[in-house]
Amino acid sequence: MTDTPAPAPAAPGPDAPWLERWLWRGRHWWAPTNFAAGVGSFFLINRQEAMGLWLAGFLLLAWIAILAEGLLGRWIGRWRPQWAHASPWLLRFVTQGVHQETFFFALPFLLHTTTWTSMQAVFTVVVALAALASTWDPAYHRQMTGRPAMFLAYHALSIYVATLILLPTFLHITTTETLAWSALAVAVLAVPSLAQLPEQRRLRHWFASFAGAAVLGALAWLYGPWVPPVTLWISQGTISQTVDVEARAPGAQLREIGIAELNANGLYAFSAIRAPGGLREEVFHRWVHEGREVDRIPLHIEGGREEGYRAWTRKTGFPADCEGEWKVQVITDGGQLIGEMRFRVK
Repeated sequence: MTDTPAPAPAAPGPDAPWLERWLWRGRHWWAPTNFAAGVGSFFLINRQEAMGLWLAGFLLLAWIAILAEGLLGRWIGRWRPQWAHASPWLLRFVTQGVHQETFFFALPFLLHTTTWTSMQAVFTVVVALAALASTWDPAYHRQMTGRPAMFLAYHALSIYVATLILLPTFLHITTTETLAWSALAVAVLAVPSLAQLPEQRRLRHWFASFAGAAVLGALAWLYGPWVPPVTLWISQGTISQTVDVEARAPGAQLREIGIAELNANGLYAFSAIRAPGGLREEVFHRWVHEGREVDRIPLHIEGGREEGYRAWTRKTGFPADCEGEWKVQVITDGGQLIGEMRFRVK
């Protein structure tokens, strides 16, 4: 049996509670409001993490509402006690709003940290399309919530992007640990939302849902290097022949260098990496020549500085055939690309 799209929720009738009628009248304003809140969240967490904690708490409560949506909606539809002012339509409306807020919450972080010449661009474009779909009722209600398999993937993606930001920001765990916990969150938290499935198909679909969620969790971990490290970015990256150790500042930026000068003095790769306060992590400077890794040097960084944690590596030993294009990639222990610096040996 194939899934058939569900119709979009109809407008509340004149006898509906005032809250439903009020939300329906202002429904076109919720998407731009969530977009503005998402952009604001980036600056709140980036500049004043204590204020961002309130936003994270709100997002957590909203996720609890999403996880309870199917069961609560079914209970209300059956019993409808007099004091229950929420209807299945209202619960679905809240779910859509939380999806909007989640994707718009994550999008500024992704746009700021994506290296567009890498596969990270694919992930960020997918999240941007998901954010747009959440604002367009025909796409959201017919193609997403109306198809259980599609809704599982859509809901799993929203959980994934939210945990990628919240876990390292407020629990101060490394990006590699974040990838692992986010993949686990996909496998565990995506399934309860499918309690909205018709009862006569419950057993078969629940089994498929658990299997599908497990597969999505495995894929989230396997393709982790495609995901931007949303709480880490380079505020300054320089290739130079000198570094002022006392001032912790690089010398003049270098774009091109001759072989003799390179072998005589070597090169410094300087990077200032912005990270949340309290985060301690090991990253690497990966020296790459014509697409082949030549060296990988570890760095230990600590978050909290507005200008970024300043660190550098120096490379003095270069292969004999070092002519051509070089780049120094700054990557996490899990292989996520934070940024890169390029130079050419002539």
